[in-house]
Amino acid sequence: MTPNAWIDRVIERHTASMTRPEFLKAVRALSARYVEQRASLIDRSPLDSAGKRAAFAAFYSPLHFLAVRAIIRSLGATGAGPRTIVDLGCGAGVASAAWAIESGGAASIVGIDLNPWVLEEARWNWSALGVRGRTRRGDLVAALEEAPDGAAVSCGWGLNELDKQARERAITALLSRARTGSPILIVEPLATRAVPWWPGFAASAAAHGARLDEWKLDLDLPPALAELDEAAGFRRDSFNARSAAFGVS
Repeated sequence: MTPNAWIDRVIERHTASMTRPEFLKAVRALSARYVEQRASLIDRSPLDSAGKRAAFAAFYSPLHFLAVRAIIRSLGATGAGPRTIVDLGCGAGVASAAWAIESGGAASIVGIDLNPWVLEEARWNWSALGVRGRTRRGDLVAALEEAPDGAAVSCGWGLNELDKQARERAITALLSRARTGSPILIVEPLATRAVPWWPGFAASAAAHGARLDEWKLDLDLPPALAELDEAAGFRRDSFNARSAAFGVS
């Protein structure tokens, strides 16, 4: 199905058993967990209730899909792309799905996450979007260190949820892979408070040839998603993110 049809379907799928006020409350609660209660992310899953899982799947995941699609297009990485994409901390699998679709749809995705629920969600999304993929439960950092040579690496909104030691290991492994020429796309929030470590990482990434961008994306939200966005009280003019891309063009 088309991305817009998928967004409509995933919203329907995850809101069918909830009232609209319940769903909007869950969207705002998940936002608060990532913003005001960020310090708790390391010790407590942000997806610790059915409402937050629904909000993640039916609201934030479509936004992330559209954001990564826009980034890939802005990087000029459409057309023939990688044959394999390793999606680290894959969540609902939307970052790798956007990359795979925009690069011709031939890529096979390997999604890795510790949360069994998001792995099931990723499989459903990939099937609905017509991309090939398989999942494996595992640690982001260990999976990165073991990823096959030549595979592209997607890491969308994942590094900011790691503790300092794990993030430093992940960054070391990412830079090591960058030296071998593996395509890598890292996307994180634009807000500095969410990624205070970014300036140091960006300096190292630039030294390894990364393209660094700060994005204020004018996303064309499908009507159902735009309506939820406004009803939740965000009324965003743009979707903001930052990225580091190695060999993605």
